[in-house]
Amino acid sequence: MSDYRIEKSRHRVVVTTRSGQTIAGEMFLQPFARPGGAGERPVDVLNGAEQFFPLAVAGDDVVLLSKAQVVHLSAAPWDEPEDEADGSIRRMLVEVTLVNGETHTASMTVEAPAERSRLLDFLNREHNRFVTLHGLDGLLLINRRVIERVRPLD
Repeated sequence: MSDYRIEKSRHRVVVTTRSGQTIAGEMFLQPFARPGGAGERPVDVLNGAEQFFPLAVAGDDVVLLSKAQVVHLSAAPWDEPEDEADGSIRRMLVEVTLVNGETHTASMTVEAPAERSRLLDFLNREHNRFVTLHGLDGLLLINRRVIERVRPLD
């Protein structure tokens, strides 16, 4: 291994772009990128400062995707404990409608202090490029810029 290469693991994802194309591939994730030595997640890559990310497709071919052109990315869930004991993190069932007419019903993890715990407060305060929905089939990371409306269901 070269001194200039960073070891990465691969995580299978399916990306849907603004043009309507669906691309199946693998994201490259750093094994020790987060505080406490936890591994990088697809949401960390999508919410990172860089404008593009590499995606391995069809073996060793790699495409560089613009994050701004990603409508959503679906992925298997990753193991991550959530501490809901203090009440600042909770799951809410929501219906999210995109500008292209797609509708997704799933739970969203809302991190908010008790005095600002409404879904509206979370959506307006949060500055990440992508929001995460937890569905029965895995995770769906949705680009905020393509969300038309969010309806709380619980």
